[in-house]
Amino acid sequence: MEHPLLFLSILLDAIGLPAHGGDSALAQILAPHMQYSFLAMIICLILAKMGTSNMKQIPTGVQNLMEMFVGGLEEFIDEQTHDKKKTLIIFPMIATFAMYILIANYLGLIPGFMSPTANLNVTLGCTAISIACYHILGIRFHGVKYIKHFMGPIPAMAPVMFPIEVFSHIGRILSLSIRLFGNMVSKEILLGLLFMLAGPYLAPLPIMFLGVLVCLIQAFIFMMLSIVYSVEAMSEGH
Repeated sequence: MEHPLLFLSILLDAIGLPAHGGDSALAQILAPHMQYSFLAMIICLILAKMGTSNMKQIPTGVQNLMEMFVGGLEEFIDEQTHDKKKTLIIFPMIATFAMYILIANYLGLIPGFMSPTANLNVTLGCTAISIACYHILGIRFHGVKYIKHFMGPIPAMAPVMFPIEVFSHIGRILSLSIRLFGNMVSKEILLGLLFMLAGPYLAPLPIMFLGVLVCLIQAFIFMMLSIVYSVEAMSEGH
């Protein structure tokens, strides 16, 4: 969802750059959802740099926060894979999804900012990475035998199960992308309506508190489903 007043768009307008989208390549790159997507990426890089630039034996500050995030997430993925090798393979992708989507979601709660995940292009991009990676992992671990994942438990059921499984995997694209997009854009629409109808102070507060929870839950769901799909692709077909 594009807001009428966005801090970064105002800055870009002031220096003469196309900040509200258009037909040119530069206008597409600098569209509002791209501006705030780049901002979320920059915040991720800054946090990573701050957490690793002056590492101590006893962590403090951002290092402590990042170690809690990395250690906790690695343990969580281990519980799903039961295999350290598989955990280390998918950890970089999952950790990137978790941090980027969480930050991108919360940007929309700051006045003058927007959640890039409230744009379907962004959520489809993240979904495309997740879907492509788990199929690549399936081929890497099983080769051509990966096709067995689509054939059902017994050969006689393969003609029926194959199209069902194909449509199921297509449905995952819609499930991952539209769930995140829909929740973020509905939160922003509701906040916008409350700001307009009830004023900018007390009325929107309950929805903002709910938004904090929704942002966290949606980031977790996207991350969790990406883990499940990857683990399923790496496991043996039954």
